[in-house]
Parts: sequence; structure tokens; C-alpha cells
Amino acid sequence: MNGWVGRCLRVNLTEGKHSVEELDTSQAERFLGGRGLAVKVFSDEVSPNVDPLSADNKLVFSSGPLVGTGAVTGASCSIVTRSALTDTLACAKTRGHFGAEMKFAGFDMIIVEGRAESPVILSVVDGKVRLVPALEYWGRSTSETESLFKGSLGNQWTARETFVLSIGPAGERLLPDANVVNGRFLPVGGAGIGAVMGSKNLKAIAVKGQQSLKVADGNKFVQVVNTLMNKLNSATLTAQSMPQWGTAFLVGLCNQNGILPRNNFQEVPISLGNIGAESLEKAFALRSQGCFGCPVACIKKTDMKQQSYEGRGMVPTYLSIGTLGTNCGVSDLSTIGTASMLCAEMGLDPVAIGGTLATAMELVEKKVVTVDEIKIDLQFGNGNGILEALTLISTKKGYAKKLGQGARKLAESFERPDLFMGVKGMPMSPFDPRAIQGMGLHFATSNYGAHHLYAYTFIDEVLNVNDKIEPYETEGKPALVKFYQDATAVLDSLGLCCWPLMGLKFKNFVPLVNSCLGISHNEDDLLKIGERIWNAERMFNIRAGINGSHDILPERLMKEPIPDGPAKGQVSRVSEMIPEYYRLRGWSDKGEPKEEASGAPGTGEV
Repeated sequence: MNGWVGRCLRVNLTEGKHSVEELDTSQAERFLGGRGLAVKVFSDEVSPNVDPLSADNKLVFSSGPLVGTGAVTGASCSIVTRSALTDTLACAKTRGHFGAEMKFAGFDMIIVEGRAESPVILSVVDGKVRLVPALEYWGRSTSETESLFKGSLGNQWTARETFVLSIGPAGERLLPDANVVNGRFLPVGGAGIGAVMGSKNLKAIAVKGQQSLKVADGNKFVQVVNTLMNKLNSATLTAQSMPQWGTAFLVGLCNQNGILPRNNFQEVPISLGNIGAESLEKAFALRSQGCFGCPVACIKKTDMKQQSYEGRGMVPTYLSIGTLGTNCGVSDLSTIGTASMLCAEMGLDPVAIGGTLATAMELVEKKVVTVDEIKIDLQFGNGNGILEALTLISTKKGYAKKLGQGARKLAESFERPDLFMGVKGMPMSPFDPRAIQGMGLHFATSNYGAHHLYAYTFIDEVLNVNDKIEPYETEGKPALVKFYQDATAVLDSLGLCCWPLMGLKFKNFVPLVNSCLGISHNEDDLLKIGERIWNAERMFNIRAGINGSHDILPERLMKEPIPDGPAKGQVSRVSEMIPEYYRLRGWSDKGEPKEEASGAPGTGEV
């Protein structure tokens, strides 16, 4: 099969058994693979009313057909389940080498079901599928887990070529803000998924293999890969900004437009101080790391030696600077970096836990609760309080048990739901919707909650890569959001990273897809598949009780103007854009895909 291995591994943890199935090629063609195929399989096999933490929930790990082929940025593996944080369908996407190695180990997809009696690690190494007892790993950080497991393999070369995806203490304790970590310190961006893994007593998955992959037209494929490489190496953002600083280069640009939030989205930073991209090189010894098949190498890693954390980890990204930094009033890069590394060690999603901490800080600021009651000094600007809280939350110690329930439930428990800055239970990524209207519309309508990774509208609203689009304007934003949501669904399903859209156009990927798979799709064909995937996700959520009434931003962002800075006076006008967005999607005025677009209810067909 071109691009595909053609096999799926199904693991029943309850019975301790596994089976190998042939990949459904007809559905692979309709949904491309990766995220799309995982959504299809999950929707068909799991009830939308399933308790996320029950044995009936499933985890689907799915690498797209371009992963591991040498396609530019072909490294991403999607993880689909029902989130323990949002109750929506959830999709995380891994980085690094796990997705490619999973295919080299012989499988396009791994479906995990049931619950093990005691902790286990799923090992898929050199053709052998084993459930390894993992009591000695339980309670350990993600880096400790990886080091111990690799050490148990007994061969340094085998260990070096084995890639591990694991949960930390947060996932073991079923915290809704828990995620999964890949390659020691790479969070996969899926809050609630770590808790689902923990509920199954699945500590980690390890993969290694030597399966070869084929493409339809090797000569054409290599030619296209070289062309795309040259384009990336000649575009300023992908040849200079991302390789030098990673996504942290966005900090200054977003702040210039009043997009970077401060103090739980109450205001914007007056000055960046020492948290801009240029400050990274002064604060850390930067080393670059690239994912499989990627020339950009935007991952920046360093070594840290602090009381709260000592070891290797990621240099702060835009995400961590915004969520664990400015939105919590913290402007010390070293503290933000340590907090980010603690999240990776404990298996916490930085967006979700950052939102929880910011919510707690505003509760303190509004005198709804006191620092003495919390037992942790959580006040805006107190970095030490954040570091203490991250450790205590992930181990459920003291008052941190209450903090561990997530931002929305924390705000509701104090009868201040208005202080939760999120959508569908997910705290917002650090883009103030009042200052970037397209991103605000995406946050409101996203199937997974308010996360930016599923529609990169800032590529045009801030970076003006394809066109100069004003972030404060609403005109044309529904079409922009739909395009990026559909395009991202396509790239996730193929297994490609979306960051190269800073240097490539979506249509540039078309010959890559065709030469790999031996098909003749055009750009519109691919976007139609992306739309199909988006509708399938929407239909699952609707059957789960999450509908158009949930496509709404916090009242603060729609009624309270930004008080100062470049976007002073702006409010989100998402309610003005939603009717046009629904129309462009062919949905009803209640946000429901129409019968001809969605297929029979309950089938997952679109």
C-alpha cells in the first residue's frame, strides 16, 4: 500500500490480549488517515454518552499516510478519545518521532480499549507486542518513565531507537488537565487525554521497528519533497524566525497587536520586559531539535538547574509564555521555563493548567477566596506560587485537590463561572479574541474547545503570510476560519505539521499527497475531506449533548473592551460572525450539519 502499512493493532487491556486487523482502505480514502480516520473509528465504536474515565472509552492512536515516508514534516500521530476535561471529542497530536516509529513498528493505528487490573506499558518493539507490568513506573515523571523503560531493554541501540509516549502523576490521578508527553518533554496538546490513559492503567506506549514504507511515484515524490524544502528554506519565518526561536517569536508580534493576554484575559501587557524572543538566548542555552522529516527544527531545548526542576526540557514556547507567563502576570523567563518543564514532567497540559492557575489568581484578586484558604500563594505575578502549585496539583496534595478539578469547575465551585475564560470546558490559548476576531470565532466553534492548534488563523491575521488581514476586523473571517479548520483537519489526517503554512501554501501539499498515495486530488478535493472530518467531529459532539448553544465566548470578552494597549476598546464580535460561519458550512441556524452533509445520525458517516 502506498504510504500505509495496512495494519491496525487492537489491544484489550481488560483481557490482556491483542489482535491485528487489516486497515479499512475505503475509509482511509474517505478520511485520509491520522485524525480523520481515528475520528471515524472512534465515532463508530464508542457511544457519545460514554464516561471518559470508564473502561468503555477508547483511545485511538493514528498516524497519517505521509508519516515516516520522508514527506516534509510527516511526523504527526493523532490521539482521539472523549476528553475527561471537556466531554467533547478530543484529539491530540504528537510531535517528534513517535508517529513515524509506530508505522515502522508495523501499524498505522493502535486502538486501546478496556482497563488493565494494574499499571502496564504497551510495548510494540521489533515485532513483539507485550503488556509490560508497570507498578515500578507508577508515580514517576514522564522522563523517569522513559529512562527506566529504555534501560530495561538491555541494549543501548535498541533503547536509542525506541520512542515512548507516557503519562505523568497527573494522568495517574485522573486530573482533567492531564495530557500525554512524547519523547521526555514534548506535550501533545490534548487536555483530558492523560486522564483517560490513567483510567486504563496505561502508563506508556513504546514503539520501535523496521517496517519499510512505499510511495506511488518515488521520483516525483522526491522531487516534490526537495521543492518544498527549498521553499521552506527561503521563507523568512520558516528559515529564520522558527529555527532561531521556535514559536516564541510570536510573543512580540502578538503583543504589538494587543493579542497577548494578561491576568486571566483582563488586560494586555504594558511592556514585554524580558520575555521577548531575543531574551531566550540570554536566559537559556538553546539547542535545536527537529521532528521526523522536518527541516525547520523549531523545538528548542535546554538544561535547567533549579530547586523546582533539574533536567532537560523545552525552552518556553509562545504557548507557555502566554499561559504560564503573562496570563498569570509572570514575566520571568526562567520561572516560565521551569513551569513549562514541570508540566511536561507531571503530564499537565500547559493551556489547561495555565487557565486553572489564572482563574485561581483572579478568585484571590476578587477576594472570593484568600491565599490562606488556598494554602498556596497564588497571586498574579507570583512565579514561586505557580511552581509550588504545579507540583501539588499533580500529586493531589492539600488544597491543590480543589485546584486539580480544572478551571471551569473551580470557578463554578465558588459561584463565579464568569471568571472561567474558556469554551466547552477548555481554557483559551493565549490569543485574546477581542484583538484577533478570526481566532475568537474559531475558539467559539472549535470541536475541541478554545485551542489554537486546530485553525492557525494568526498566520494571516498577524503574520500576513497569504494576505494582509486586519486582526480587529470581522469581514471575511468566517471564510478564513472555515478554511483553516478544514485545512488543519487535512494536514492532521495526513500526518503533516501545520507550522510550515508559515512558508508554504496549502495547495503546495497537493502534489506531495498525490505522488505518495497515487491519487489525483486537487486542493478542493482535500478541503472537502477536511470539511467531512470537521462535520464528523461536530456530529459526535451533538450526539453527546454539545451543540450550537456552546459556541460562545466568555461574557467578559464580548462585553468588556480591552482597557489599554494597541487593541484598546476592542470586544469580540463573534455573535455577528457565527450566522455566516454556519451558512458557509451548510449547517442549520442552530449549528447542526444538515442531513445531506452529515449522513444518518449515529453512524459517524458524512
